[in-house]
This record gives sequence, structure tokens and C-alpha cells, in this order.
Amino acid sequence: MTALRRARSQRRGERAQTFVEFALVAPIFFALLVAIFSVCTYVLEVQVANDSAQAAARWAVVAANFSGSPPALQCPSAPTPPDMVRAARSGAGPFAGSINGSTVQDSAAPTPATIASGTYGCQVRVTIPYFSFGGYFGLGPAAITATAVDYVE
Repeated sequence: MTALRRARSQRRGERAQTFVEFALVAPIFFALLVAIFSVCTYVLEVQVANDSAQAAARWAVVAANFSGSPPALQCPSAPTPPDMVRAARSGAGPFAGSINGSTVQDSAAPTPATIASGTYGCQVRVTIPYFSFGGYFGLGPAAITATAVDYVE
């Protein structure tokens, strides 16, 4: 009987040890999962912002190129043209609802020395909100801003 009691007592001790180990490791494991999820979400939203800015910049130079000479549309244009906002939304995919006239700004693109004179360029900046688990603790940015430049000769 003594050996049986000792075996039962040992099993209870092992179960308690397992729970203690789980209680120590679980927060680290879940924090790691949340961190991985947050990084993946951030990378996705940066890519979406870049795609959106590039689509809007491309629209700006194409609209300027085909609307006459000299271009009828010049960057910057105030207010931001609705078609430019639509182009930015088309590049934003699932985040299109967060893009409006106040989150898309356009300006004249700087003219690099390697580009011929008479080249027209438009620089577009798109800002989308960024929501992450880190935001609950004051970590990370509240918005992601991407800038794209496109030129037409």
C-alpha cells in the first residue's frame, strides 16, 4: 500500500509541475504569436499603402498626359481630384474604405537631373490608418504613409 500511495502522490506532483510550467511558458508563447501577427499585418498594410500611392500617381500622370498640352491637371491640385482618390482606392483593396480626399495628397514631383527637361511628374502621398495589438499599449504607428512618384515626358 505504501508504494501505491507514493506513486499517486508522485503523479499529482507531476501534474502540478505541468500546470506551473504551462503558466510560465504560455504568456511568452501567446506574446510571440501576437507579435508575429502584428508584424505580418504591418507588412501587408505598408504594401497596400505603397500600391495605393503608386496607382494614384500613375493616374495623375496619365490624366495630365492625355488631357492636352500643356497638361490641364497639375500637381498639386486642390482639392484632390475624385478620380485620383478612386485610383488610390482601387490600389488599396480591402483598405479602400479608409481612403478619401483628406488621406490622398499630391504635389509636384522633384525633377531629377537624369530626366529630360519638359518632363512632368506627380508625387502622391497616401495615408491609411494602422490598427495593431501594439496600439493598445501605445506601441507602433497610428497611420502608415506611403509616397509614390511617377513621371511622363
